[in-house]
Amino acid sequence: MSDRRTFLKGVTAAGLAVSEVLRPWANLRLLVLGGTGAIGPYFVRAAVARGHRVTVFSRGKTAAELPTEVERLIGDRNGDLESIRRRDWDAIIDVATFGPGWVRSLAEALGGRVPHYTFISTVSVYDNPTPNSVTTEESPVLSYQGAADPYAVVTHVGDDYGALKGLCEREAEKQFPNRALILRPGYIGGPGDSRALTYWAVRADKGGEILAGSSPATPVQYIDVRDLAEWAVRMIERRGVGTYNAVGPAAPTNLAHLLALAVKTFSPSSRVTWVPSSWLLAQGRGEWWGTLLFFSHGVGNIMRMSNQRALASGLTTRPIETTLRDILDWYRSQTAEQTASLITGFRHQADGSWTSAKSTWTDYLTKEEQMLAKWHRQAR
Repeated sequence: MSDRRTFLKGVTAAGLAVSEVLRPWANLRLLVLGGTGAIGPYFVRAAVARGHRVTVFSRGKTAAELPTEVERLIGDRNGDLESIRRRDWDAIIDVATFGPGWVRSLAEALGGRVPHYTFISTVSVYDNPTPNSVTTEESPVLSYQGAADPYAVVTHVGDDYGALKGLCEREAEKQFPNRALILRPGYIGGPGDSRALTYWAVRADKGGEILAGSSPATPVQYIDVRDLAEWAVRMIERRGVGTYNAVGPAAPTNLAHLLALAVKTFSPSSRVTWVPSSWLLAQGRGEWWGTLLFFSHGVGNIMRMSNQRALASGLTTRPIETTLRDILDWYRSQTAEQTASLITGFRHQADGSWTSAKSTWTDYLTKEEQMLAKWHRQAR
């Protein structure tokens, strides 16, 4: 009898311990690194909306619109961590790190005092995803082949971006053992982004005959930045760890479906004309069509990421048409100067970085009309 009583007490104690571990965190003290950049404010706002106390660490060079209750600390990941060194937080979200030395120095500054670390990585860590297969979190990742010390100061994103992010992941797991959550998004879209989804929302809204490069069956993956941020905060509340492909939408889609929804939503009388990307690029100046061919040319293989692990862990994605509508509303709220031009593609720089190529909408639509006329003549 005493043995049975001892056993039951042990089971009860174990059950209480498990329930304590699994009880969601509330009222977190959360440090966001990169909270004033392109996507960081969405993580900040998602955390504040769920009742957490947020501190943002940045260089103070970007005047991001953040909730008034957010604490702001100034510093530099390349060496000035004094403002956070003697502080404690329950969790960290690291949004903008692409050098493993930053993960290491952060851990040296406060890693032992922080119970949870979330690193926003990228699907670019994968080593040459093949065109007709699905990439899972266990698929091979890139090895760093650069000549420079990857732990030295990193000042810009170059050709080694994916490999460096992979080193960051491994450093996160080393410095925050059993406390690291690694999220690998692909293309992050939504209000504030100026790439493919914004292009298609705005182009559909302008109406007329619409040039579509590539094949209608081209797979399309992206994640609305708000879905990513909200899910990340929920995962932190549950003390989630491990690696996840953070891609959407939840149901697989393709370019034809995306364009059909954009046209239906903004200009039902418009007509889409499909042109092979190979023909379009053969006309010269491929940078004119970089955004147009975003989902197919150069990144098509990373639009086949498995998101089953993320969906099973609570990732939800809003309807495509909702994202498109919200993007267009954001776009219309910009100044006339901001909406007069668009990013058409990207140019490779000598130092390995990339810079955007731009055109006015007037010039771009003229170029599109010329290409459509030429295509129709050849088709006839």
